[in-house]
Amino acid sequence: MIGVLAKREEDKDGENSYKLFSLKNYEETSSEYENFRTNKNLSSKQAQEGDLLFRFVYPNKIIYVDKELEGKLIPSQFCIIRTEKEKMDPIVLKWYLESRQVEEMKIKVTGTIIKSMTIANLKTIEIPDIKKKTQQKMKKLIQLWQKEKEISKQILERKDKLYNFYLEEMIEK
Repeated sequence: MIGVLAKREEDKDGENSYKLFSLKNYEETSSEYENFRTNKNLSSKQAQEGDLLFRFVYPNKIIYVDKELEGKLIPSQFCIIRTEKEKMDPIVLKWYLESRQVEEMKIKVTGTIIKSMTIANLKTIEIPDIKKKTQQKMKKLIQLWQKEKEISKQILERKDKLYNFYLEEMIEK
């Protein structure tokens, strides 16, 4: 489902209050979520743990909703993909959409100045029927690879600081 069109639904004096998700909040953990007030019940547009958020505007981005993002109101720049977890694990689906489907998704992107994908095009992507046991193995492998990438990133950041320290020391001597 598409997220909420915030400008249309906002009412500064509304009785319902939500924290509005934004890509900036996701990428910069230090920034605060914007408070959003409305008189409408928009609970169906709030992220649930295990949801995938698909950004329509190119470059497309797929975000897995964890406990930290749970409950945030999702704006209309994103589509909420809520899987039937007994059929498809959302972590496996995220991997699938980011890997083999990338080429198919690029073909479906429209627009000359602002490239985007429609929800109708997104719905045409065929998802394979993967056995639950296979999905569990895939999920473990995906999570291991994510952990390895995070550790590698931390190592590179530390080495960057170390080499810069040595280089600055050489200048001072």
